[in-house]
Amino acid sequence: MLRLSLSHSILVLCLLLATVNASAQAPEKAKPSDVRIVIDISGSMKKNDPQNLRRPALDMLVKLLPPGSKAGVWTFGQYVNMLVKHRAVDSDWKADAAAKSSEVNSIAQFTNIGEALEKAAYDKASSKNDFQTHVILLTDGMVDIDRDPKVNLRERTRILNEILPAYQKAGYHIHTISLSDNADTHLMERLALETGGKSAVANNADELMKVFLNVFDQAVPKEELPLEGNSFVTDSSIEEFTALIFRQPGSPDTRLIAPDQSEYTQATRDSSVNWYRTDKYDLITIKQPLEGEWRISAKLEPQSRITVVSDLSLVVKPIATNLLTNANPALSLALREENKVVNRAEFLDLLDIDVVVKQMDTGKQWQQRLSDGLVPGNGVYNTQLDNFQQTGQYDVIVTVDGKSFQRRFTQSVSVRDPFAVSVKTADKDGKTRFTITVTAQSNDIDLAKTDVVGKLKDPSGASVIKNFTLTDQQWWELQVTPEAEGNYYLTLRITSTNAQGKVTNIIPEPLSFSYPQSDSLFEDLLQKEEPAPVTPVPPANEKKQELSEEPVIESPEEPLEEPLLDEGTKTKLILYGVLALVNILIVVTIYFLYRKLFGRAPVADDDEGDDAESEVHGLDAMAGFEEPPMDEIVAEDLTEDDIDLAEEDSVDKTLDDPFADLSPEALDDDNVDEDPEFSLDDFAPDALDDDTKKT
Repeated sequence: MLRLSLSHSILVLCLLLATVNASAQAPEKAKPSDVRIVIDISGSMKKNDPQNLRRPALDMLVKLLPPGSKAGVWTFGQYVNMLVKHRAVDSDWKADAAAKSSEVNSIAQFTNIGEALEKAAYDKASSKNDFQTHVILLTDGMVDIDRDPKVNLRERTRILNEILPAYQKAGYHIHTISLSDNADTHLMERLALETGGKSAVANNADELMKVFLNVFDQAVPKEELPLEGNSFVTDSSIEEFTALIFRQPGSPDTRLIAPDQSEYTQATRDSSVNWYRTDKYDLITIKQPLEGEWRISAKLEPQSRITVVSDLSLVVKPIATNLLTNANPALSLALREENKVVNRAEFLDLLDIDVVVKQMDTGKQWQQRLSDGLVPGNGVYNTQLDNFQQTGQYDVIVTVDGKSFQRRFTQSVSVRDPFAVSVKTADKDGKTRFTITVTAQSNDIDLAKTDVVGKLKDPSGASVIKNFTLTDQQWWELQVTPEAEGNYYLTLRITSTNAQGKVTNIIPEPLSFSYPQSDSLFEDLLQKEEPAPVTPVPPANEKKQELSEEPVIESPEEPLEEPLLDEGTKTKLILYGVLALVNILIVVTIYFLYRKLFGRAPVADDDEGDDAESEVHGLDAMAGFEEPPMDEIVAEDLTEDDIDLAEEDSVDKTLDDPFADLSPEALDDDNVDEDPEFSLDDFAPDALDDDTKKT
C-alpha cells in the first residue's frame, strides 16, 4: 500500500514537472505594442525629403496600428513638440493622427535628438511593463543644438552616457532610420544595438516608405497569411484580415475577388469593408471574411502582405534583432487557440511547419521542416538556426500549413561582425589624411577594456606599430598622413573584453589604400583584392585546449563585384593596351634584328641569369604588383621588437625580409612549435606595457 502510494506520488510529481516545463518552454503571446514615432523636421529635410514623404509614411503607420496598442507622435528641431497625444489607439486617435500628419514640415533650425528621445520616454520611470515599448526615430542629421561643435559633442556624449542607459533600464527599444549620408549613423547604430532595436538607412526619400514599414514590422509584429502569387486562403477562425497592397507603376486599380467570385473595389459600399487608397498602395480591412481562396487583381510589389486577427494564432518567440556572425539562435513556436497552446497530437500531426532563412543581399535561402518526426507532447516546436555565417540582412520566415488553414510569421534580422572597420579620406592643409575607424557592433563589449592596435606597412616595406585611440564618440580611431607614394597595408588586432570579463582576440580583414589616390585600373583592382579568411588568435595567457572556445571570424565567401569602369578609365585602359602592344612590337623587332646581325643569342652564365631574373622582377614591380597578397601580410611575423617601437611609432627595422613566406599550414595550431620564435601573441596590447621588452 505504501509502495503504491509512493509510486503514485512520484508519477504525479513527474507529470507536474512536465507540465511546468512545457509551460516554461511555450512562447507567450506577445504584449501589445506601445509605438512612439519621433520625426525630424529640421530645415535640411527640404533637401533630403523634398516631397515630404514623411507624411504618407506616417499616415500609413497610423492606419496599420492595431486596436489595443498605444501610440504617440513627436516632431523635433530645436524644440520638441508632441504632435499626436500618446494614448490608446482607437478610431478617434487615428482620425486625430491622420489630420495632424499634414503638419509635418521642414522649418526647424537645429536637430535636438537628445531632448526628443527624453520627451518620447517621459514615463520611463513609472512604466508598468504592460506594453512592449518601441521608439521609432527618423532623422537626416547629427546632434546639432548649438553652433559650437564642442557643445554638440558634449550633448552627443550625454545621449550615450545618460539617455541610452535610461532606455536600457526601462526596457524600451529604439529603432532608428537615417535619411541621407549626413546622418550620424554611428550614433544611430549604437542606439539601436544597445536597446535591441533595428537600425536602417533610407538612401533617398523614395525608399522611406519601404524602410518605415520594415522598422514598423519589428515594432508591431503581426501574424500573416501566405500570399502566393496574387492569392491567399482564409479559414473559419479568422475574424478579419487586412490587405496592404503596394501596386507597381502602371498597375490597374486593385480589385479583391472573394471565394464566391464576388468583387470588392474602392467603390464598394459594405459595412464590413474599410478601403483606403493612395497613389502607391491600398489598405483594405474586411471583417468576418468568407472562408476560401481570395484573389487580388493588381500588379503587386514585394512588400504586399495579408495580416489577420484570428482565434487560432501562430505564436513565435522572436530571436534577437541583431546577431553576430556565426550565431546559433534558438527558435520556438506554437499554435494557440483561445490563448492556450494546442497540443492535440491528432491536430498537430496534420501540420506542415517550415522555417526558411533568406539572405536578402544574395537571395540565398535555407529551409528546414519542423513537423517531420514525432509530434512534441507539449505542442512547442524548437530548433536552432545556424545560417548566419555572413554579415547582412536576413528574413526568418515561419509557415504553417494545416490543410484547412495557413499562417505565416516573418522577422527581419541584421547580422554583423563584432567590429566594423571603415576608412575615410580627407585633405587638410594640402595633405591627404586617412582616418581608420573601428566601431563595436555588439552591446556585450566593454569599450574601456578593449584595445585596438594596427601594424602599418608603407610602400618601402617598412612597418610601424600604431595604437588606436578610443574617442569621445566611443569608437577607436587612427589617423595616417602618408608621405611616400604607393600602397599602404594595415593589419589590425582587436583585444576585446565582454561584459563577463572574457577576453577575445580578433583580427579583421586587412586594409589597403594608396597615396595619392588614383583612377588607375590596376590600383583599383589592387584595392579591391579580396583578403583571405582569418582565424582570431587567443590571448597569450590562455591554454591551447581553450582555442576551440574562441569564435572564428571569416571573411564573406561571396566574390566581390567587378569594379565599374567609367569612361575615363576605359580610355586609359585602351591607351595602356595600345602602348603595351607598341612596346611588344618594338622588342620583337629589335630581337630579330639582333639575331640577323649577330647570329644566335649568347648563352648567359649563372650570374647573368640572376641579373636577368632580377630585371624581370623589376618589370613586375613597375606594373604595381610588388606587394604580397593580403594573406601573406596577415601571416607576417610580428616580433617583440615591433612591440618595443609601438609607443614611439618608429619604423620597424627588424623585418629584413618583409615578404617572408609563411604558408597557411605554418599558422595552423597543430604545426606551431611549443616555443616559436615569432608569434602573433607578441602583438597583444598587454605586450605594449611590458617593462621587460627586448631591446
